[in-house]
Amino acid sequence: MILKTIIAMILCYSAYVFFTAYLLFLVPSPSAIENTDMQKSLTEGSTTDRVMLLEDGFQSGQVRIQTIREAKTSIDLAYYSIQKGKTSQIFFAALFDAADRGVQVRIILDGIFHSMRGELRDIPDAIAAHPNVELRYYEPLHLFMPWTWHNRLHDKILLVDNTYGIIGGQNIGDKYMALQPPKDYVFDRDVLVYNANDNTNSTVVEMKQYLDQLWNHPFTKPEKHAKRQHHAKGLKELAQLAELYKEAQDQSDPFVKVLPKEWVQGALHSDHVAFIHNPIKRLYKDPIMWRTFVHFANQANSKVYLQTPYAIPTKKMEKAVHLSMNPKAEWVMLTNSIQQTPNPLAFAGYLSSKERLLDTSLAIYEYEGPYSIHGKSFVMDDYLSMVGSYNLDPRSAFLNTESAVVISGSAFANQLTEAMDIKRAHSTLAVKDEHPAESTNQKGSIFKRIAITALSKLSFLWKFML
Repeated sequence: MILKTIIAMILCYSAYVFFTAYLLFLVPSPSAIENTDMQKSLTEGSTTDRVMLLEDGFQSGQVRIQTIREAKTSIDLAYYSIQKGKTSQIFFAALFDAADRGVQVRIILDGIFHSMRGELRDIPDAIAAHPNVELRYYEPLHLFMPWTWHNRLHDKILLVDNTYGIIGGQNIGDKYMALQPPKDYVFDRDVLVYNANDNTNSTVVEMKQYLDQLWNHPFTKPEKHAKRQHHAKGLKELAQLAELYKEAQDQSDPFVKVLPKEWVQGALHSDHVAFIHNPIKRLYKDPIMWRTFVHFANQANSKVYLQTPYAIPTKKMEKAVHLSMNPKAEWVMLTNSIQQTPNPLAFAGYLSSKERLLDTSLAIYEYEGPYSIHGKSFVMDDYLSMVGSYNLDPRSAFLNTESAVVISGSAFANQLTEAMDIKRAHSTLAVKDEHPAESTNQKGSIFKRIAITALSKLSFLWKFML
């Protein structure tokens, strides 16, 4: 009798999850959205912000440590996840060192995929033990609200005072920042925005306003794990991290190397810098990030050059915003190959759309290594650039929080193009009607290629829901 009751409860809960976490998303998707004066608002106006491309993961980590070292009043950060490794521990050690100086530190992490477990499990206790550091989770797991499971925080933003803003696709951890890359290393990309004159109209100030919204939003909840009885454990973790940071400095660890005073002078002047983000809401969002990309791409006269870890254009995305590919413009996309992708499910979605993409004028280059690419960027007409957290897929379009900077200026566009070209040099031009499981261009696991190819045949199940 008890067993039957338990089974009945499990079946009822499973049905509840199926209807509220999946079938709920079969409701009509957002209707077509008219383009507005978005291009004008994002590309015109005065700004003195300067920008620096952070293409190397280790350098990007060094810059983060340097900006934290220079912090005077506040540090705010929002990240999808914190991955394991020494770089993560040193990053938190630097944050606590700044907090010891009186800097107020606020940390927002995704409530499900934050990865503050394993070797990082004691850091929430350390945060709770420090009076100048706070931690909140965006949409923690609600067992009885399955529709919230899709509402993920996917931003990667670090703000220091109103002076520095680092934004892009890179999370924290050895997977992104190690000097000696681990096996799961990914090449990513960030941008440093430098508000040199402490202007109130800076993009850094706009980013701070966005993080204030996230911090104070009802979806964002304070850390509950770190209880009063864990205070001693938190103090112990603080002491260990302080010792790790001191040891790294004493041993001249290059990750904590003090950069020259003029380090930020290498940041480029731009014609304009703008910050954009998806709305903060559950279920379907107005696809602002997708709409922004399409709006600019539709204006292209000579070239659209984009990089994404994978591309999954769905009917809902096409219905929401119409992409018109100017036949006079060159369209190039750089993405992972089937062997290099770290996300088989997402690649299966791309694979099921690949032939349709190749039917257009889009040239697709598939990266073949080493490691994989995770950067999300585009350059239009060698002048307009966008770098952020947005993947070219329905989850980034309609469900996740996403953010990016739009930069007007040839100097930055040329740097970004060169960086993407380096990865394209390790890529192969995709050919229509080539069966990925039989491709002679791909090295490595035949099983992986066959498995992903088979999975792509079933991808209509989840593409249909998104």
